[in-house]
Amino acid sequence: MKIRFSDYQLIARQIISSMMIGFAGMTSTAAEETSQGLAAESTLIQNAFGKDFINQSGLTGDWWGAGQTLEKWGLSPFATLTGEFLANASGGIDEGSAWGGLLDLGMEVNFEPSLGLEGTSFFVNAFAFHGNDVSGNYVGDFNVVSNIFTTTDFNVFNLYLKQSFQDDHYWAKAGQIAADDDFMVSDTALLFMNSAFGPLPTESGNVAAPIYPLAAPGALAYIEPIEGWYFQTAVYAGDAGPATPSNRGFDWRAGGSAGVAWFAETGYHYQLAGKGVLKAGGYYATGEYQNFATSQTERGFGAFYGIINHEFLDTNEDAFGLSVFGRASLAPEEELATVYAYVDAGIKFDSLFLKDDAFGVAVSNTWFGNDYVSDSRQNGTSVSDAETIVEVTYQILITEWAAIQPDFQWIIDPHFSQRNAVVAGIRASINL
Repeated sequence: MKIRFSDYQLIARQIISSMMIGFAGMTSTAAEETSQGLAAESTLIQNAFGKDFINQSGLTGDWWGAGQTLEKWGLSPFATLTGEFLANASGGIDEGSAWGGLLDLGMEVNFEPSLGLEGTSFFVNAFAFHGNDVSGNYVGDFNVVSNIFTTTDFNVFNLYLKQSFQDDHYWAKAGQIAADDDFMVSDTALLFMNSAFGPLPTESGNVAAPIYPLAAPGALAYIEPIEGWYFQTAVYAGDAGPATPSNRGFDWRAGGSAGVAWFAETGYHYQLAGKGVLKAGGYYATGEYQNFATSQTERGFGAFYGIINHEFLDTNEDAFGLSVFGRASLAPEEELATVYAYVDAGIKFDSLFLKDDAFGVAVSNTWFGNDYVSDSRQNGTSVSDAETIVEVTYQILITEWAAIQPDFQWIIDPHFSQRNAVVAGIRASINL
């Protein structure tokens, strides 16, 4: 029996509209005007370039039929350009703004059409980034405001072979890969722009295992032994290398002081008041790490985490979509930890105001290790014991290949500046 949520939808729209007044000046009337404006813009684009222009998968279209030809051979090239402008309006180190642009380009190759190798594929992509650092220059936070910002210039990221069996119930990949592509992931959290909602800070803040923007050699195996359950494990080079302009993606290290990093995760997909997934996992890195209590070097560091991602409403069946997420992580060896514990939670509405839009609110808290904090202060660096992030964001799909995303972040007790900061900005992305 299908439950109707029309009354809830009305209430939710009123609540979100009120919240958007403070965020972006959007009331329900403004939302209607925005919808009409986008419709008028869509009509102008269709009249100028044709209806297929806004409905095609990329700005450059099918390359006059070349795209279909490549697809027949199993070749799927892609390129996505993301640009953003972010400004620290108050607090932090200083008021100021920054911009950034990221080009993600690559190729996926399916070897079945050309070589008859069922389930075998190859994937490669690279990043080119240029821009400024709003976090380092103006906010003084630990978790970076922009999840696309990097101090690299141009580097190869993924470069791997993958083999799948039985409709992806079993698969493995090996080559140059990154842990945050497969572990620690909440699909709902991917909407948000702050880096804290990506790789867990108990991982990204403590070890040098490969995550965006740098991958490293590794291998991963995935199995679904029974319906609804999965297990995956992977091993990576322990150090993905420095995030410097000269690193083209291959300055990784393994063994010795770098060691290796091992990850494992299990999950259960369930259906209850909608559908969702529960995940539990962890990692252990065998490299050398500083004990902040003794100033000695010790080998080995790890952390555990749990994740829930639940979808109450689905846009395919209901008037709008509604999903929530929560993540928690702990590093038991606090004397070795820069980040000792972390939690986050958030909510996302899909197609609430406009078709295929996404509105979300999320909160995170990062706790730093007591010994690390004491050591930093004794060495003349003033840092906070914890850092809290509140993010409100709204993504609007302009065409099938272009989107814009105004964003607001409140950074409470930034780790390095200890002055609450308010950051606002906008992001645009285009599939080329």
